[in-house]
Amino acid sequence: MAVHKIHSDSTNTLKDERQSALISDLFNQHNDILLRFLRTRLQSDSDAHEVAQEAYVKLLALDKPGAVSYLRSYLFKVAANLAIDRLRAKQTAQKHQPLLFFDEKYPSEEQTALVNEKVKLVSGFINELPLKCKKAFMLSRYHGMSTEEIANVMRLSDRMVRKYLVRATEHCQIRLKQALGSDK
Repeated sequence: MAVHKIHSDSTNTLKDERQSALISDLFNQHNDILLRFLRTRLQSDSDAHEVAQEAYVKLLALDKPGAVSYLRSYLFKVAANLAIDRLRAKQTAQKHQPLLFFDEKYPSEEQTALVNEKVKLVSGFINELPLKCKKAFMLSRYHGMSTEEIANVMRLSDRMVRKYLVRATEHCQIRLKQALGSDK
């Protein structure tokens, strides 16, 4: 019985050596092609290398690699399946990422304070405008009226209303730059 066990162990060692030699040859002949194949599917060099390594590990784990008649085809099929699995896992991970509640839609307290400061400044600048210019600007910006509607309310021409709006806007922009510094 001991003789049979030694014979069995040496047979397994020979199988393992042949299997390793087969896979080594496969690696030497086709690894570059396999990596290119995987890079096009995964769009990532590091993922391609990892999937290729996983595919070789699966080949090494085969009980009877000689039973697979086209080892190269099998390698590529295993690699393609692993690539699909990796892409699916990434898609699933992206779907289940935590939702960001504090993004650009919701400004920080600091941003809100800066906006409030600018609003106060602009309100003061509007008060510096001549009465008709100020009224046209307020009707446009705060009440959402069109230039035609403002012209009717103020009994002015549409062209004059547009001039008042341009003047008010330029005045506020110039004064805001002066107040905050020319770099902003």
